[in-house]
Amino acid sequence: MARAPHHRPPPPPVRAPARRGVRARPVDLAGLRGFAAAARTLSFTAAAEALHLTQSAISRQVAGLEREVGHKLFARRTRALALTPAGEQLARAVREGLATIDLAVDRIRGTGAAQRVSVTTYPSFASTWLLPRLAAFQSAHPQVDIRVDASDRIVDLERDGIDVALRRCPAERAPRGSIVLMEEHMTPVLSPRLALGTDGAALAPADLLRLPLIDQDTRVPANPDSWRAWFELAGVDLSERAPAGVLFVGYSDMSLQAAARHQGVALAQSPLYEDYTSAGQLVVPFPSLRLQTGYVMVLHENPASRARPEVAQFRDWLLSQFRRPPA
Repeated sequence: MARAPHHRPPPPPVRAPARRGVRARPVDLAGLRGFAAAARTLSFTAAAEALHLTQSAISRQVAGLEREVGHKLFARRTRALALTPAGEQLARAVREGLATIDLAVDRIRGTGAAQRVSVTTYPSFASTWLLPRLAAFQSAHPQVDIRVDASDRIVDLERDGIDVALRRCPAERAPRGSIVLMEEHMTPVLSPRLALGTDGAALAPADLLRLPLIDQDTRVPANPDSWRAWFELAGVDLSERAPAGVLFVGYSDMSLQAAARHQGVALAQSPLYEDYTSAGQLVVPFPSLRLQTGYVMVLHENPASRARPEVAQFRDWLLSQFRRPPA
C-alpha cells in the first residue's frame, strides 16, 4: 500500500526585528503639553513657567517622549534649545492636534465659555483704523472679546495662538491662502486751513513745496512710498525747486496727527487717513494723484481656529468694512 505523502507545515512568517529603542505602542500623551510649550519657547524654564510646573518636570516629560519616539527632539546648546528635524515634525503635529482638542473642549463646554478673538496688526493701523471701528463690532457681538496685539513682530499664528493677522506686505509676498483686503496707495493730506493757502486759491502740486513736508524717518530710500516718487507722479521737477523743509516722524499715525495740527502736509497711506478726512480734520487736495505702492493689506487666518463662530463673525465684519467705499 502506498503511503500518503508527508506534508510538513509551512514555516512561521519571519518578522522583521523591531528597531531598537522604538516602541510599537502609541506614545504616552502626558508629556505632549510640556513638549509643545518647550518647542514654542525653546526653553524648558519658559515652558515650565507657562504650565506652572518645575523645569525638571518639563525636562523629564521631554526625555520620556524622546525615549518613546526613539529620536532626540531637541539639540541642547549652551544657552538655548533647538528643535531637531524629528522635533520640528512632531511639534507641527502636536500643535495642530492640541489646537483641535482645545477647540472641541471649548465647544463641549458650551456657550457659557468666553468667546475670544485675538488679532495682530501693526501699531499705526491698530490706532488709526481698527480700534475706532471695534466699538461697532462689539456692539453687534457683545459676547465676543477682542484681544489686539499691536506690533510689527513676525508671528506664527498657530504657535502664538493668534486667530487673525492683518498685515501690510508687497503684493507678491502675500501669504498663501490670505485674503487681499485692499491695494495700498499714498496721497498728500493736509488741514483745511493749509489747503486754502494765503489767497484762498486751490493748491497745485508744486505749491506743496511751500509747506513743510511730513515724512517717516523709517522708510527705505528705494521704497516707492516717498515724497520724491509722488512729485514725479505729479510732474513736479524737484531739481528746480527744493521743499521748504521736512518734519520727520516715526510712525504713520504721528504724521497724520501732525498734519491735522497744521504742521505741514503728510503723504498718507490708505486706509489710515479715512477717519481724518471723514471728520473734516484733513483734506485730500489731489484725489486723482494717488501713488500705488505695490503693497497690499491682507487678512490671514489661523487654520486651527478659522471655523470658530466668533472668528468667522470677525472675519465677515472686517470684509464688510473694506467693501465700503473709501472716504
